[in-house]
Amino acid sequence: MMSLTYQAATQEPLLVVEQERIAIRKWQEEGDKGSLELLIVSHARQVWAQAISWASNPVHIEDLVAEGIIGLMRAADNFDLKFKVRFSTYAIWWISASISAALARIKVVIDMPARTYVEASCGRLKGDKSVSAQMAIQDTIPIEAQVNDKDHFVSIALQSPEPNPEELAIAKSSSKALSRTLSNALEVLNPTERKIIRRLKLQYNPDCASKLAKEMNISRTKLRQIEKHALMRLRKELPKCGFQLEMLS
Repeated sequence: MMSLTYQAATQEPLLVVEQERIAIRKWQEEGDKGSLELLIVSHARQVWAQAISWASNPVHIEDLVAEGIIGLMRAADNFDLKFKVRFSTYAIWWISASISAALARIKVVIDMPARTYVEASCGRLKGDKSVSAQMAIQDTIPIEAQVNDKDHFVSIALQSPEPNPEELAIAKSSSKALSRTLSNALEVLNPTERKIIRRLKLQYNPDCASKLAKEMNISRTKLRQIEKHALMRLRKELPKCGFQLEMLS
Protein backbone atom coordinates (compact mmCIF):
# COMPACT_ATOMS: atom_id res chain seq x y z
CA MET A 1 0.00 0.00 0.00
CA MET A 2 1.23 3.47 -0.85
CA SER A 3 2.32 5.75 1.99
CA LEU A 4 1.65 9.48 2.09
CA THR A 5 2.74 11.67 4.99
CA TYR A 6 0.52 14.33 6.49
CA GLN A 7 2.76 17.09 5.15
CA ALA A 8 2.76 15.62 1.64
CA ALA A 9 -1.01 15.07 1.71
CA THR A 10 -1.75 18.69 2.59
CA GLN A 11 0.52 19.96 -0.17
CA GLU A 12 -1.02 17.87 -2.95
CA PRO A 13 -3.25 19.93 -5.27
CA LEU A 14 -6.94 19.12 -5.46
CA LEU A 15 -8.31 17.81 -8.73
CA VAL A 16 -10.92 19.72 -10.68
CA VAL A 17 -14.17 17.91 -11.52
CA GLU A 18 -13.10 16.90 -15.03
CA GLN A 19 -9.74 15.54 -13.83
CA GLU A 20 -11.24 13.37 -11.09
CA ARG A 21 -13.93 11.98 -13.39
CA ILE A 22 -11.36 11.06 -16.05
CA ALA A 23 -9.25 9.35 -13.37
CA ILE A 24 -12.26 7.42 -12.02
CA ARG A 25 -13.31 6.31 -15.49
CA LYS A 26 -9.79 5.11 -16.37
CA TRP A 27 -9.54 3.17 -13.11
CA GLN A 28 -12.97 1.56 -13.33
CA GLU A 29 -12.90 0.76 -17.05
CA GLU A 30 -9.20 0.21 -17.76
CA GLY A 31 -7.73 -0.65 -14.37
CA ASP A 32 -5.23 2.19 -14.74
CA LYS A 33 -3.26 2.17 -11.48
CA GLY A 34 -1.83 5.62 -12.18
CA SER A 35 -5.35 7.06 -12.15
CA LEU A 36 -6.15 5.32 -8.86
CA GLU A 37 -2.95 6.68 -7.32
CA LEU A 38 -3.85 10.18 -8.53
CA LEU A 39 -7.25 9.94 -6.79
CA ILE A 40 -5.69 8.66 -3.57
CA VAL A 41 -2.93 11.28 -3.44
CA SER A 42 -5.27 14.18 -4.14
CA HIS A 43 -7.80 13.07 -1.50
CA ALA A 44 -5.40 11.77 1.17
CA ARG A 45 -5.90 14.96 3.20
CA GLN A 46 -9.47 13.76 3.90
CA VAL A 47 -8.10 10.50 5.27
CA TRP A 48 -5.59 12.26 7.52
CA ALA A 49 -8.26 14.68 8.80
CA GLN A 50 -10.51 11.78 9.80
CA ALA A 51 -7.67 9.81 11.41
CA ILE A 52 -6.43 12.77 13.44
CA SER A 53 -9.96 13.50 14.69
CA TRP A 54 -10.08 10.02 16.28
CA ALA A 55 -6.54 9.55 17.59
CA SER A 56 -3.56 11.45 18.98
CA ASN A 57 -1.02 8.65 19.17
CA PRO A 58 1.12 8.84 15.97
CA VAL A 59 1.17 5.03 15.63
CA HIS A 60 -2.61 4.85 15.89
CA ILE A 61 -2.98 7.70 13.40
CA GLU A 62 -0.80 5.93 10.83
CA ASP A 63 -2.81 2.72 11.24
CA LEU A 64 -6.09 4.61 10.82
CA VAL A 65 -4.73 6.40 7.75
CA ALA A 66 -3.93 3.01 6.20
CA GLU A 67 -7.49 1.89 6.85
CA GLY A 68 -8.83 5.17 5.45
CA ILE A 69 -6.83 4.71 2.25
CA ILE A 70 -8.52 1.34 1.81
CA GLY A 71 -11.86 3.10 2.16
CA LEU A 72 -10.75 5.65 -0.44
CA MET A 73 -9.92 2.83 -2.84
CA ARG A 74 -13.35 1.29 -2.31
CA ALA A 75 -14.92 4.65 -3.04
CA ALA A 76 -13.01 4.77 -6.34
CA ASP A 77 -14.31 1.29 -7.16
CA ASN A 78 -17.94 2.12 -6.41
CA PHE A 79 -18.33 5.74 -7.48
CA ASP A 80 -21.13 6.13 -10.05
CA LEU A 81 -20.22 8.66 -12.73
CA LYS A 82 -23.91 9.13 -13.56
CA PHE A 83 -24.37 11.24 -10.44
CA LYS A 84 -23.27 14.89 -10.47
CA VAL A 85 -21.47 14.88 -7.14
CA ARG A 86 -17.82 15.48 -6.27
CA PHE A 87 -15.77 12.41 -5.51
CA SER A 88 -14.66 13.89 -2.17
CA THR A 89 -18.27 14.12 -1.01
CA TYR A 90 -18.86 10.48 -1.89
CA ALA A 91 -15.51 9.23 -0.59
CA ILE A 92 -15.84 10.69 2.89
CA TRP A 93 -18.46 8.06 3.81
CA TRP A 94 -16.19 5.20 2.76
CA ILE A 95 -13.23 6.75 4.58
CA SER A 96 -15.23 7.26 7.79
CA ALA A 97 -16.69 3.75 7.60
CA SER A 98 -13.26 2.14 7.18
CA ILE A 99 -11.69 4.14 10.00
CA SER A 100 -14.65 3.59 12.34
CA ALA A 101 -14.53 -0.16 11.75
CA ALA A 102 -10.84 -0.23 12.66
CA LEU A 103 -10.96 2.04 15.72
CA ALA A 104 -11.64 -0.58 18.39
CA ARG A 105 -9.18 -3.06 16.87
CA ILE A 106 -6.38 -0.49 16.73
CA LYS A 107 -6.90 1.52 19.91
CA VAL A 108 -8.32 -0.97 22.44
CA VAL A 109 -6.38 -3.88 23.90
CA ILE A 110 -9.47 -6.09 24.33
CA ASP A 111 -12.11 -7.09 21.79
CA MET A 112 -14.82 -4.46 21.39
CA PRO A 113 -17.33 -3.93 18.55
CA ALA A 114 -16.58 -0.82 16.50
CA ARG A 115 -20.05 0.60 17.15
CA THR A 116 -19.58 0.22 20.91
CA TYR A 117 -16.25 2.02 20.71
CA VAL A 118 -17.69 4.94 18.75
CA GLU A 119 -20.72 5.27 21.04
CA ALA A 120 -18.53 5.13 24.15
CA SER A 121 -16.13 7.74 22.73
CA CYS A 122 -19.06 10.04 21.94
CA GLY A 123 -20.62 9.55 25.39
CA ARG A 124 -23.75 7.80 24.11
CA LEU A 125 -23.41 4.69 26.30
CA LYS A 126 -25.01 4.73 29.74
CA GLY A 127 -24.63 2.84 33.01
CA ASP A 128 -22.23 -0.06 33.57
CA LYS A 129 -21.60 -0.52 29.85
CA SER A 130 -20.29 3.02 29.63
CA VAL A 131 -17.93 2.52 32.61
CA SER A 132 -16.52 -0.74 31.23
CA ALA A 133 -16.11 0.62 27.72
CA GLN A 134 -14.38 3.79 28.94
CA MET A 135 -11.97 1.72 31.04
CA ALA A 136 -11.11 -0.40 28.00
CA ILE A 137 -10.62 2.66 25.79
CA GLN A 138 -8.32 4.26 28.37
CA ASP A 139 -6.31 1.02 28.76
CA THR A 140 -7.15 0.76 32.47
CA ILE A 141 -8.42 -2.84 32.27
CA PRO A 142 -5.49 -5.26 32.54
CA ILE A 143 -5.52 -8.41 30.43
CA GLU A 144 -5.84 -10.57 33.55
CA ALA A 145 -8.92 -8.67 34.78
CA GLN A 146 -11.95 -10.78 35.64
CA VAL A 147 -15.65 -9.95 35.71
CA ASN A 148 -17.65 -10.44 38.90
CA ASP A 149 -21.33 -11.34 39.20
CA LYS A 150 -22.35 -7.71 38.72
CA ASP A 151 -20.53 -7.41 35.38
CA HIS A 152 -17.92 -5.12 36.91
CA PHE A 153 -14.24 -5.54 36.14
CA VAL A 154 -12.15 -6.57 39.12
CA SER A 155 -8.56 -5.50 38.66
CA ILE A 156 -5.59 -6.41 40.79
CA ALA A 157 -3.38 -3.91 38.99
CA LEU A 158 -4.31 -0.36 38.09
CA GLN A 159 -2.25 2.04 36.04
CA SER A 160 -0.62 4.86 37.95
CA PRO A 161 -2.00 8.26 36.95
CA GLU A 162 1.43 9.82 37.54
CA PRO A 163 4.08 9.68 34.78
CA ASN A 164 7.33 7.89 35.58
CA PRO A 165 10.73 9.70 35.41
CA GLU A 166 11.37 8.53 31.86
CA GLU A 167 7.98 9.80 30.69
CA LEU A 168 8.60 13.14 32.41
CA ALA A 169 11.98 13.53 30.70
CA ILE A 170 10.52 12.71 27.29
CA ALA A 171 7.62 15.12 27.82
CA LYS A 172 10.00 17.91 28.87
CA SER A 173 12.25 17.36 25.86
CA SER A 174 9.27 17.23 23.48
CA SER A 175 7.85 20.41 24.98
CA LYS A 176 11.14 22.28 24.45
CA ALA A 177 11.40 21.04 20.85
CA LEU A 178 7.83 22.11 20.12
CA SER A 179 8.46 25.53 21.70
CA ARG A 180 11.59 26.09 19.58
CA THR A 181 9.79 25.01 16.42
CA LEU A 182 6.88 27.33 17.10
CA SER A 183 9.17 30.27 17.90
CA ASN A 184 11.05 29.79 14.64
CA ALA A 185 7.82 29.57 12.66
CA LEU A 186 6.49 32.76 14.27
CA GLU A 187 9.42 34.67 12.80
CA VAL A 188 7.70 34.71 9.38
CA LEU A 189 4.92 36.86 10.86
CA ASN A 190 5.10 40.62 11.28
CA PRO A 191 4.92 42.10 14.82
CA THR A 192 1.16 42.72 14.62
CA GLU A 193 0.44 39.17 13.49
CA ARG A 194 2.70 37.69 16.17
CA LYS A 195 0.98 39.73 18.87
CA ILE A 196 -2.47 38.59 17.77
CA ILE A 197 -1.49 34.92 17.52
CA ARG A 198 0.26 34.94 20.89
CA ARG A 199 -2.60 36.70 22.65
CA LEU A 200 -5.44 34.69 21.07
CA LYS A 201 -3.85 31.27 20.53
CA LEU A 202 -0.75 30.73 22.64
CA GLN A 203 -1.71 31.95 26.10
CA TYR A 204 -3.01 29.65 28.79
CA ASN A 205 -5.97 32.01 29.14
CA PRO A 206 -6.45 33.58 25.68
CA ASP A 207 -7.54 37.20 25.46
CA CYS A 208 -10.99 38.17 24.26
CA ALA A 209 -10.89 39.12 20.57
CA SER A 210 -13.07 42.20 21.10
CA LYS A 211 -10.90 43.44 23.96
CA LEU A 212 -7.69 42.93 21.97
CA ALA A 213 -9.16 44.67 18.91
CA LYS A 214 -10.08 47.68 21.05
CA GLU A 215 -6.59 47.71 22.58
CA MET A 216 -4.99 47.66 19.10
CA ASN A 217 -7.45 50.27 17.80
CA ILE A 218 -8.78 48.06 14.98
CA SER A 219 -12.17 46.46 14.34
CA ARG A 220 -12.88 42.93 15.53
CA THR A 221 -13.44 41.89 11.91
CA LYS A 222 -10.04 43.25 10.90
CA LEU A 223 -8.40 41.45 13.80
CA ARG A 224 -9.97 38.14 12.75
CA GLN A 225 -8.79 38.70 9.19
CA ILE A 226 -5.23 39.25 10.36
CA GLU A 227 -5.48 36.19 12.62
CA LYS A 228 -6.73 33.99 9.76
CA HIS A 229 -3.98 35.17 7.41
CA ALA A 230 -1.31 34.61 10.09
CA LEU A 231 -2.54 31.08 10.83
CA MET A 232 -2.39 30.20 7.14
CA ARG A 233 1.23 31.38 6.97
CA LEU A 234 2.08 29.40 10.11
CA ARG A 235 0.60 26.20 8.69
CA LYS A 236 2.92 26.50 5.71
CA GLU A 237 5.96 27.48 7.79
CA LEU A 238 5.72 24.91 10.61
CA PRO A 239 6.69 21.87 8.47
CA LYS A 240 9.67 23.81 7.14
CA CYS A 241 10.81 24.38 10.73
CA GLY A 242 10.69 20.66 11.51
CA PHE A 243 7.21 20.33 13.01
CA GLN A 244 5.96 16.74 13.22
CA LEU A 245 2.73 15.27 14.59
CA GLU A 246 4.74 13.24 17.11
CA MET A 247 5.50 16.50 18.95
CA LEU A 248 1.84 16.74 19.99
CA SER A 249 1.56 13.23 21.44
